[in-house]
Amino acid sequence: MNALYAVADSPVAKLVDALKNYIVLNPAVSGALLLLLAGKGPEGLQEKLHEVLAHIPYDESTIKLALQILFGAGLVRNVNSKLSELAQNNWRWGPAPGWNWPQEIAIVTGGSSGIGLGITERFAAKGIKVAVLDVQDFPKAKLAPNVKFYKTDITDPVALKKSADQVRRDFGEPTILINNAGVTRPSTILDISHEFLNTIFKVNTICHWTTVKEFLPAMVKRNHGHVVTIASVASFVPLPGGADYSSTKASALAFHEALGAEIKFAYKAPNVLTSIIHPNFVNTPLVADFKHVLDKGGIAFLTTDRVADDIVNHVYKRKSDQVIIPGSSTFLSTVRSWSNWLQIIVRSAAAKGLNERV
Repeated sequence: MNALYAVADSPVAKLVDALKNYIVLNPAVSGALLLLLAGKGPEGLQEKLHEVLAHIPYDESTIKLALQILFGAGLVRNVNSKLSELAQNNWRWGPAPGWNWPQEIAIVTGGSSGIGLGITERFAAKGIKVAVLDVQDFPKAKLAPNVKFYKTDITDPVALKKSADQVRRDFGEPTILINNAGVTRPSTILDISHEFLNTIFKVNTICHWTTVKEFLPAMVKRNHGHVVTIASVASFVPLPGGADYSSTKASALAFHEALGAEIKFAYKAPNVLTSIIHPNFVNTPLVADFKHVLDKGGIAFLTTDRVADDIVNHVYKRKSDQVIIPGSSTFLSTVRSWSNWLQIIVRSAAAKGLNERV
């Protein structure tokens, strides 16, 4: 499994992904080449193209056929991508209306370190008011006039309600909810303690319900807001030795999908956005206890800055989406559709390294 994650974030995978997106399956490229082969376009470019093709051991008709296939595949891919974007945004062509960043108020759970801290800093720089909810103290040097810290155990609904009321008094009703808080600890299914099993599901899963129940009603009332669920590529590929973590992230994906449908049909608030983020392994305190094992497996860790940048830039787009970081890891979302024998090979390969991890 480590190898699968490593391949997904390797330089080769990133190069292949870039070539696929910008050249091979780009209909603008294949279409332009077809036009040149048809004798249309600048004569100088036509001559250059024919000079290049003269060194390729295929006749022109075969090359044209290949380009036509690539053009068609690229066109279908782009149309499919646009349809997915439109469907996730209630068939709205552009970004959601009514956003004014200095007037927006963000809740960031787990915002005292790691990805959450990076998100907080970037929102604050944009002028957004940020309320950080965390059991871990917020670094005083990072406090700003538009950033307030509320020491909160978000697994306690009473404590969450108390902090939420204080946020409303200090800032107003939040319009952005970043459900970022998370915990993990490598353990097999039989070895995990009941105490930690309860903790990880409370923090990584149940808290999505409690925070949304607390902050979504005001967003629905205004038909304005954005709920961002921070998940993981483990939503798609279970980790032997991390069944608890993988289960919570698969749950986060199910929660996100149901939430979007309920907001649209049950609450009639089409301008309330929902997004889910699936990063590959990130170098945060969350993985400190077993990072050395992942290093041996060739995992190239994402930085918190990279992930925070991608998340915040996505929020600024004012669109709902499913975002996989990096893009070269997108193929991991297809693993569930693989034949069972292939999935079993992947899980078996991961399980062989269990003694090192737990």
